[in-house]
Amino acid sequence: MLKYIHTTWLHAILVLVAVYLDGGIALQLAGVLFKLPTAASPFLCILVILMPILSGTVNQVRMRWGYVIAFAGGLVFDIFYTGIIGIAMIGFPLTFWVAANIQRYFPNTMFWAMATWFLSLCTYLTYDYLAFGLINLANLAPASFVVFHLFPTLLINLILFLLCYQGLDFLYQATRQPDLEHYNVDRRDLNSGLNFKRRSQRY
Repeated sequence: MLKYIHTTWLHAILVLVAVYLDGGIALQLAGVLFKLPTAASPFLCILVILMPILSGTVNQVRMRWGYVIAFAGGLVFDIFYTGIIGIAMIGFPLTFWVAANIQRYFPNTMFWAMATWFLSLCTYLTYDYLAFGLINLANLAPASFVVFHLFPTLLINLILFLLCYQGLDFLYQATRQPDLEHYNVDRRDLNSGLNFKRRSQRY
């Protein structure tokens, strides 16, 4: 059934669902995640945005659509959560670009997918910290940022990665379509492996 769904549509829907789930997780677990001075933000949406790269199905989605969906996901994230248009709207495509450039050096395995995701999420969190500091909405020392925001956020998102990666990878692999564009058939003599003789040659 899933093979009839294009990976691009699956990706776009899952990104929107992940943005919604991030808000739900943050709301339901606010007493634990945002207990001062700690602030651990769930970013399931970033994991889903990176899944075409992490699962090796980026050719199915196409890079340009990966950026477009990341941009749209960031816009929705900014509207509903940050309240400032431009932070995630720029940060999510930037994170997608970072992951694409990292993953090209690694094989498509869960371990290397986790490494790519980890480095990309660190990049986004650092960008997020600098962006809010630039507009004077965050006044947090670098050491405090690492201890009270970066580390707890990585921890909660590592749990989300371990819980969700296998299921997401299955969905993306299940919608993989044959790559007919690069499928070549060499001309071969179909009778080369068979020893057929004419009736006149048998006698």
